[in-house]
Amino acid sequence: MRPLDYAFAVAVTLSALYAPYTKVEESFYMQAAHDILKWGAVNSHYDHLSFPGVVPRSFVGPLLISALTYPAKLVNEGHAEGIWIQLAARLALGWLVAWANSRLRHAVDMAFGSTAARWYAVFSICQFHYTFWTSRLLGNTLALVPMLLAQTLWLRSMTSSSSNERQRCYRQMAAILTFTCVVLRFDTAVFAVAMLITGVSNVTRRAIALSLATFALSVLLVVAVDSYYWRQCWMWPELQVFRFNAIDSRSSEWGVSPPHYYFTRFLPKLLLGALPLTCVGALADRRATRLAAPYVAAIGIFSANPHKEWRFIFPAVPVFYVCAAAGMAHLRRTAPSSRWVMLVGASLAAGSLVFAVLATHISSLNYPGGQALAMLHTMESAPGVNVHIDSLAAMTGVARFGQVRDDWVYDKTEDLLPSQFGNYTHLITSQPELHNSSDFSVIHVQFGYAGLRVAPPKLVVRSLLSGQLPVAVHQEPLLWILRKSRWQLDTFV
Repeated sequence: MRPLDYAFAVAVTLSALYAPYTKVEESFYMQAAHDILKWGAVNSHYDHLSFPGVVPRSFVGPLLISALTYPAKLVNEGHAEGIWIQLAARLALGWLVAWANSRLRHAVDMAFGSTAARWYAVFSICQFHYTFWTSRLLGNTLALVPMLLAQTLWLRSMTSSSSNERQRCYRQMAAILTFTCVVLRFDTAVFAVAMLITGVSNVTRRAIALSLATFALSVLLVVAVDSYYWRQCWMWPELQVFRFNAIDSRSSEWGVSPPHYYFTRFLPKLLLGALPLTCVGALADRRATRLAAPYVAAIGIFSANPHKEWRFIFPAVPVFYVCAAAGMAHLRRTAPSSRWVMLVGASLAAGSLVFAVLATHISSLNYPGGQALAMLHTMESAPGVNVHIDSLAAMTGVARFGQVRDDWVYDKTEDLLPSQFGNYTHLITSQPELHNSSDFSVIHVQFGYAGLRVAPPKLVVRSLLSGQLPVAVHQEPLLWILRKSRWQLDTFV
């Protein structure tokens, strides 16, 4: 790894440190990693047995992350709780992505030259989603690690002058893609098919045999692991996810978007300043075109699904960064003034970096649940706390790593009536008005992100001249910590 590769790892680390809490999308993998570290063998304490979610997910990824996080548990005197262990789990994944990303950057160096390789690293560092989300325990991020390795082999299979080398890379790529689709994310099959079709001339009997063997071993692995952890025979999570999304078409229950959304909304947000250079590279460099075209077609297939999320096309981001880097290298070779090309590239990267810093700050304010629970731990030290955590708190940062007191009860029961809160000593709630002020009193108000306030047009120039941004981050109360009025009295009497 070179300095720019380490710089990407540093950017991932700083993003994780600045926003250490997690959201509901990450809950299964984060809670599973915690439970594996704390209890080892599956038992009734495991979170997924109480909150199984809409569809099951595989424990293969959490097992890997837990193994990498285990040394941090030993440093923490054998305890599996605490925000630092949660951060260790996130950084284990983030640094895996950073390592895989360095492999792709090295392949870019070999295929397009050192200039393109440097710009690929710069674009990786300066983009918000790529640094902020690569340490978050999502199936999409777990799958990004093997996808980056497969893309590395894909690029080498396209550019190698040796027929044997091309076939070897294609064979290994097919095996990695097979494992990824079977175990981690079935929807990566759309990108996998697009990649495999482009190199169909490299298909050999060995490639087919290796792919079939990988498929069989991957199925055996995932069925053995997940049948044990889910306590169901023949459990293959991604097969159930495929049935839920592709056959039953139930993903639209979580919202629908127009067909053009991936191209007009999500890709501009994911690529930021790299977008125009991606277009230049894809149009001007034939090798970049061979990379971009299959992925554009794959995203077109994703667009047919009414339910859309940017996470579904996350594997496309590094490929388009390669195209942007190839575009910069092409402009430097062909433009009359390379100085102007460098200025344009640096301006686009700097603009992306400014946005990434602002977006990271804003995103750090989106976890009031985790911040409120941490505040409760600092405010109360007595044993016997029985705290109810409402849905908003649970979805915005409360994870089992943060439940550090074994002598406390953390309850997330939903749809309780106001009269059913009498047994709790504390509440973390978004609706304090539902609770009688004579029974509970507010001891802390947790603020969170509530939008941006833009200065009126006539004040924008004045703000800039005075060295201030014409945009302010607005926060408002989102959660309240309530304490039972007689709790302390009952505790010490």
